[in-house]
This record gives sequence, C-alpha cells and structure tokens, in this order.
Amino acid sequence: MEITIQKAVLHILDTQVQAPVLSDFLIEQEEALFYLGSLAAKAWKSEESRACELTEDSFFFGENAAQMEREFVEKSGELAQRWFEEMQAQPAIPAGDAAFLWVTIDGTEYFAAMKLNYKAGWVHYFEMHEEGTASNRIVRQETMLPAGTAKPDEAFFVCMQPMGKQVRVLEKKYEIDGRKQPYLARAVVGARPGMSPKEKLAAICEAAQEVNQQFYGSLGVEEPEVAAAVCEEYRTYRTNVSQSLEEEAAAAPVAQLCEKLYGDLPHAREAFEKELAQRDIVMDEPLPMPGTGVRKLQKQSLRSSGGVEIKVPVSIYRDENEIEFIKNPDGTTSLLIKNILL
Repeated sequence: MEITIQKAVLHILDTQVQAPVLSDFLIEQEEALFYLGSLAAKAWKSEESRACELTEDSFFFGENAAQMEREFVEKSGELAQRWFEEMQAQPAIPAGDAAFLWVTIDGTEYFAAMKLNYKAGWVHYFEMHEEGTASNRIVRQETMLPAGTAKPDEAFFVCMQPMGKQVRVLEKKYEIDGRKQPYLARAVVGARPGMSPKEKLAAICEAAQEVNQQFYGSLGVEEPEVAAAVCEEYRTYRTNVSQSLEEEAAAAPVAQLCEKLYGDLPHAREAFEKELAQRDIVMDEPLPMPGTGVRKLQKQSLRSSGGVEIKVPVSIYRDENEIEFIKNPDGTTSLLIKNILL
C-alpha cells in the first residue's frame, strides 16, 4: 500500500465551545504529515471500514474534483461545520480534531478525513519564577491526540477520480436517538453504508449455515465444514500475499468457496447463491479475508448439556485419528478425543 498526502488541514471540533475552530492554512510540518499518514493507513486498512455509496443529498454528490482540490481548505471547513453541528445535536459523540486530507492511495486520489478523538493524559509543565527559581509540575491535558500507532475511531475516504466511485467509511456507534448506532456515513458524508469485511464474511457463513439447515438438517456438524473451507482459502490468500511481497493480494471469489462446499450438489449451490443475493453478495466478488474474523473460525466451540465446553480446531474436525463423533440413540452426539497427552 502506497499512501501520499498532498494537502492536510486540521479543524478543531470541541463541543465545549459554541463553534468549531477552523483553520485557514494547510499543515506544512513533515512530522505532522507523517503522523497523519500513519493514522490514515490504519483507517484505510481497518477490517471495520465499510464500502459505501453516495446519496443524492451528499456533500460530495455532483461536486467537481478539480474545484474540490482548488478549494480544499474552504470545502473542508464546510464539512467540518456540518460535522460539528451533528456532534452538538448528539452529545454522546466525543469531541476531537478533524484532520482533512487530499491523499493518494495506490495511485487514486481521495478527499479524506479522520476524527482524532481527544484522550486525557499527563504532561510536564516547566515554570520560571521571578526570583530565579524554577518548578516542574505534572499537569493533566484533556485534549491529547491519539498516538501515531493508534487507529482512528472515525474516518472516511471519497474517491475523486471519478467522484464517488469508491467511498470507504470507518465509523463507531454512539448513543443516538435512544440507541447505539453509527452516524458518520449517514449524517456527515451522505452515504449508504455497506458491510465491512468482517460483517460480509459473517454474512457468507450465515448463508452457508442456512443452506446446511435446508439440505442436511440440524446435525450440528456442518458449520465447521464452512469454517474449514474459509480457513483453507485464508491460508492460500496469506501464502499469495507472502509470495507477492505485497500487503494485499487478490482473494478467491465467493464462487470458489461455494465450489468447495457444494461442488456436487447443484440444488445446494443454487440455494447458496439465493441466500447470498438476499444479503447483497454476488458469487464473483472476492471472498473477504479479515484476519480477526477468520481467526474466530479456526476453532469451533462444542458445549454439553452440563456446561462443559471444548474448542476443536477445524483443521482436525474430520480427522478420525484425532477425534470421533458418535451419534447416540437419543439424538445427542458424543465426542471421543484421541491421542491425549497427559
């Protein structure tokens, strides 16, 4: 991933005061631009970020990219004002500074912004007295910005070439109108949010489980088959990334997962495709590969009626040399674990 910041400006969105403090000048310090670039890279690569689509009432809808770049400071100020008004209306949204960027990511230009929510911290304070003595104190600072190693809680990237072709939003849920919900895509960017990679992977697994219920019944053994297939694709994906020496590589299409699960079952394949369509997922799109989401699938939890829980790696789920599932006459299943080391 290659990221370059062409322009950056910082606006203060502190709801303790009555209006945002808008800057008229770009940020020039190289250290500050490096700091913002590090945060932007983490926001862009976040597994919680969502692909979105601009709505007709969006701030960006119908805008001209060249004009947006020429009037970058003014446009960022307008959007910061809109952001601040939403924060005033919803007190649960924390105060912070909004860093607006004109940034190039892998050759594509984006108008981007990150809200750097304040963190409380401690700093030393040196004071020289009239009599020539000095004192060092520790004072609490309420408006510390996140560390350069942190990931912003809120950010968005709007593609400028062409306008709105790609929109990515990283947002957080706050108590809004009586319930926890995100607001950034809807109220500030003006976009319809899609699913994050983690949510999309969960939706694909859910669709497969629905199909398994239809064709196999509630046997309780088909969910790990889905997990094992996803984990196998993830291992292949990570191998391709390692061999290409790049941070990203092309993931297999969802259709390949379907082939692994239902290759010789045309009716199940058709049902799987329908379940995906209901979740706005198509067979030829890349299978999402969020590391945290896949890691959750690598071990399946089995629970007994008495509360005993065992985690079984999906890699050995069908290995009869390691474990064996025994069907009981009463409909329950017993688990025989082999090769135990004491």
